[in-house]
Amino acid sequence: MKLNDAQMFVNPIYRLIEITPIPVIVSSPSGKLEYANPALKQLLGYEGDEVYADDVVITHADDRELNKAIRTKLNQFPEQPLQIEKRYMHKLGHAIYCQLNIVAEMDTDGNVVRYISQIIDLTTVNKEAAADILLTYLVDKSNDAIFVANPQFGQILNCNQFAYRCLGYEKEELLKLTIPDINPDYDTKAKWQERVARIKAQETTIFESCLKQKDGQVFPTEVSVCHIDHQGKSYLLAIVRDISARKNKEQALIELANLDPLTQLPNRRYLEQLLNDVFSENGDVAEGMGFIYIDLDDFKQINDQHGHALGDEVLVWVAKQLKAAVRSTDYVIRMGGDEFLVTISGVTNTTILNRLAHKIADQFSAPFSCKGKSIEVTASIGVTAHFLGDGVYAANQLIEEADAAMYQAKKQPGTTIIHFS
Repeated sequence: MKLNDAQMFVNPIYRLIEITPIPVIVSSPSGKLEYANPALKQLLGYEGDEVYADDVVITHADDRELNKAIRTKLNQFPEQPLQIEKRYMHKLGHAIYCQLNIVAEMDTDGNVVRYISQIIDLTTVNKEAAADILLTYLVDKSNDAIFVANPQFGQILNCNQFAYRCLGYEKEELLKLTIPDINPDYDTKAKWQERVARIKAQETTIFESCLKQKDGQVFPTEVSVCHIDHQGKSYLLAIVRDISARKNKEQALIELANLDPLTQLPNRRYLEQLLNDVFSENGDVAEGMGFIYIDLDDFKQINDQHGHALGDEVLVWVAKQLKAAVRSTDYVIRMGGDEFLVTISGVTNTTILNRLAHKIADQFSAPFSCKGKSIEVTASIGVTAHFLGDGVYAANQLIEEADAAMYQAKKQPGTTIIHFS
């Protein structure tokens, strides 16, 4: 039975409770609801006096035993208020999670005459806590670096834990820097402004870039960035992922496709790409090119006498000898079997070609030694070149010329050099 208006009027505390925005309940020692203020009715979805109906139970069914335990404790220790979390039921049937603060009201003889409860809705509190958890674990604990930056200057305004740790900084250090400080792609103001303009033009931009660590090391990244207007100010929000592992895998696949597995020299496929880069569509080159074709003499006999395993060792040795003879700008290609090709850039006269050809020939002056065996290895060497002003040549034509000169060299005993004429 609810408190009547006379009871409400006599006690000014109840008049104050009537207008407070905090939900309040007054109940009898048996647990019967005597009074609910407007804030409580609004929380649970009731109007007027319908909350006092006999068939209305505002406590969640699973927490009703908890109510009994609360009353028992208050009866035993009426001077001690209680605070506990429990669930109430909304009129529409869903649970509302609340914090219950409850005290016992006693008469002059010390007997409990009613309970006064203050209800705090934890829905908002729990949502805020959940938001904090999401922020902490999805952002700060993310395995991607996350930055908030000023678009005008690239000043780093905030970042997550992974961002400053992967770069080797403390957070306070990193927040003193700009994006251009940690990204060598933006070494000029113009480059940074150009990137920001592209970002603004799209909702979200994804591109590959890089980051520079505190110790100067640079690693590749994939960047997803968007331009945000918030409370009248502009920001850049970037999620940056380290793609070093992916790039290493891609590089390994490229090497697998373009390197000879035995000698680790570039193969014919790599040669095609190289020649496409060097020779224009009309068959001209920006600088002279030379080709030296090398074929080992009687290599089949080496395989037959000493076995293919040792033959492979000879090929690896030859590859090392050839690389040692040429310049860092030249390429040694394994054409297949016991045939090799050296491409020479920047050839302006035959002197350079002669010098390199003889340096290559000198690599075969000493025998190959392995596991107590000494094997004399000789080679036939064919040389050709394309000098500026020689007219239009196809790359394959030049290689064929070097190959033809090599076959002429095979007619001579020992390591021999023949220039295509």
